Amino acid sequence: MLRRAWLGKVNVRSRVSRAFACLAPPRGGALRARVGRVLRRTWFFALLAAVTWLYTFIGAAGMDDWPVYGVYHDLQADGFLKGKLSLPIEPDPYLLAAKNPYDYSNVNHWWLDASYYRGKYYIYWGPVPALLQAAAKWVLRIHRGIGDQYVAVFFHCMTFWCGALLAERVVTRLFSSRARFFVALGALVFAFANPSPHGVATASTYQTAIIAAQAWLCFGVIFAFDAVWHAGSPAARSWRLPLAGTGFALALGSRVTVLPAIALLIPLTALATAWPSDRRALRFVTGSLAAGLPVVAGGLGLLAFNKLRFDHYLEFGSKLQLSAFPIRFSPIYVWANLYAYAFRPGALSCEFPYLNQVWHMGAPAFPRWFPLPADYEVLEPVVGWALTIPLTWLIPFAFVLAPRPAGFVGRRVRAYYFCLLAFSVLASATGAIALFIYGATMRYLNDVTSGLVLLALLGALALRYHRFGLAAPRAVSGLAGALGLATMIMGLLLGYQGYNRHFHAYNPKLDRKLVTALSFCGNHGSHDAAPARGSTY
Repeated sequence: MLRRAWLGKVNVRSRVSRAFACLAPPRGGALRARVGRVLRRTWFFALLAAVTWLYTFIGAAGMDDWPVYGVYHDLQADGFLKGKLSLPIEPDPYLLAAKNPYDYSNVNHWWLDASYYRGKYYIYWGPVPALLQAAAKWVLRIHRGIGDQYVAVFFHCMTFWCGALLAERVVTRLFSSRARFFVALGALVFAFANPSPHGVATASTYQTAIIAAQAWLCFGVIFAFDAVWHAGSPAARSWRLPLAGTGFALALGSRVTVLPAIALLIPLTALATAWPSDRRALRFVTGSLAAGLPVVAGGLGLLAFNKLRFDHYLEFGSKLQLSAFPIRFSPIYVWANLYAYAFRPGALSCEFPYLNQVWHMGAPAFPRWFPLPADYEVLEPVVGWALTIPLTWLIPFAFVLAPRPAGFVGRRVRAYYFCLLAFSVLASATGAIALFIYGATMRYLNDVTSGLVLLALLGALALRYHRFGLAAPRAVSGLAGALGLATMIMGLLLGYQGYNRHFHAYNPKLDRKLVTALSFCGNHGSHDAAPARGSTY
């Protein structure tokens, strides 16, 4: 008995020693190998830094003072710092006395698009971006309003960083460790595919929650991918699934409409990590709990947040919004939105930036034969992903040329199918709820663009490393490169404008130079004289 107890102590000590060994810095050859891997990726980190700088340049319109496109998340951050769940602004006394404050006749007394309940203003977006802004203001000791543009651009950058890391993992682990061309292609297309630059150019309140959810979803998928890749190997770590779940929870706290995607990603990740185990059912349950418990905790916190503000667990504030365009949901809008987000055209011009979005497009937005609901609104601009992200034309190859499952033996095959399904979720379920709204808008394309670009990269790689691609590698790589370049150019041209002709409004000197130098028209005066149309977001 004593010997058995002593052996137990030895086992415990050895486990503790191994745990501390994992935390200890590498030595000798291991250190040199790790430094070598970092140095070999210097070009990749330089690429991340260059795109980040360009994002900040676009967001600031090349100026020192950043344009402000909304303040609600900043106001909510100030409210949190003051220990309040409401916005630190007082409603108009007329509104307080109104019999029905939500009636449009009171619009001149509203804080437009804020949620109003019992004499206080709130936001209907998730609280996570505002919490991050509050933390940043507290750490940096900022005691004034700064707007929402900084937190919005930060989440655009974070989405790009996570997307680029996912692209690198897909290329180097599933296909070839030396395929730098495809790593760079995936990262750059992820950065500049429409509407990412368009969102950076209008870094507004309305963009922030959308792109924050995408950033945290991609963050979670990185750790989910690593958990799947290392499943069943000595490198498997139990902390990856909780980190993936934490990312999903923060995405839910940013934008509740991503819940369907999270509900699919958690069991998918758990199943893929459990597959190599002989005790597959048990590993699936434990994996689901590891990834799902942070989401459950975040969801309960979000419900409590609603209860404290609106006295109802399921009231997120959208029904209490003071809006000139109250949100209407119906399945009759789904087909119109599917067409709009995929195929809605833009307008070509001989004047820079050549490819233009169109406000109030009306009937030309749809074919004559397309049946539109009577109250469907073609108001805000959208240029469809099938037209502006040509790399997505390669998506079918990701499915058609997928490796044969053969029992999903081998981690490359298992990880490939995980990526195929996870990216499909990001390209569809994240934007499912927006399809039921009475109109389409460019910013909602951000809900699905991350998944579309990652699927397109997977399709390009599946074609390149299939026997057809191996027979003509330069032709396939050239095709992917050409489609990727076209994607980046169109994304940047639309991004130059933003919702309200961003550079024209805030850096007219630079805008005039570019229009004069790059336009093919003889007269450029129309661009300078044209008034900005549409809303301020």
